[in-house]
Amino acid sequence: MRMRFSMKTEYGVRAVLELAGHAGRGALQSSEIARRQGIPGPFLDQVLMILRRAGFITSTRGPHGGHELARGPDEIRLDQVIDCLEGNGARSRQPDGAQPGDSRVLAHVSEQAEHAARDVFASHTLADCLRLRQLEPRVFHGIFHAVPAKPKGP
Repeated sequence: MRMRFSMKTEYGVRAVLELAGHAGRGALQSSEIARRQGIPGPFLDQVLMILRRAGFITSTRGPHGGHELARGPDEIRLDQVIDCLEGNGARSRQPDGAQPGDSRVLAHVSEQAEHAARDVFASHTLADCLRLRQLEPRVFHGIFHAVPAKPKGP
């Protein structure tokens, strides 16, 4: 099972990671973030506005302006960014008493899974995510090696 996020959250996390990777080197223009991350410019501008209003980024207007993280990448947790973009994690759900029979069991287990996921996101800062981004994908080749093909011919 894979967690699903809105495009707003997906793009927002990618944008703050781009800014985190550029931290300390000045502002990045939204067009540059959009180009590097493959995010549609107008949608990115909306996401950046939300992040700015929430205090995660600062923005400077003008030809040499752009966007920067408001704090260091080690001071911003992933769960904070996700909550900001997902609407503070508030989800509409029926009260447990209103759910019939075994639906309450699934709702209870789902709630536990959400709490566990929240703990994982809370344990990662943007700086941690940048380190994860640098890791090479691990490939398990197994214990067997490919046997060279026998040459064809007489």
